[in-house]
Amino acid sequence: MGKRKVGMARQNRTFRLSELELQKLADGAKSAGMSESEYIRHLIMRGGVDTDYIRDRQNIIRQITGVATNVNQAAKWANENKYIPQSRIDQMCMQLGVILGLLKELIQLWR
Repeated sequence: MGKRKVGMARQNRTFRLSELELQKLADGAKSAGMSESEYIRHLIMRGGVDTDYIRDRQNIIRQITGVATNVNQAAKWANENKYIPQSRIDQMCMQLGVILGLLKELIQLWR
């Protein structure tokens, strides 16, 4: 019987899962023909978790922050000068359109 290398011993971990998560784990392992432990190890080592949503969320936050900054600048301008130039309004509308487009893309990706 072969010995494991030093430092290669398996370690146990405890995870809390909801009923739905437990069912998904059981279904996924069964359809893959693996034990639940093998299935989890496979997911960890070979992926299976989409991390793109983090970059998507950062991008959308940056876009919304830009619009909020422009709205604040426009409000300051309006308070000081008693009007808002149409170019400022057009710029904010364009940025809001970009954000709306990004949100629609994210909704499609996350479905």
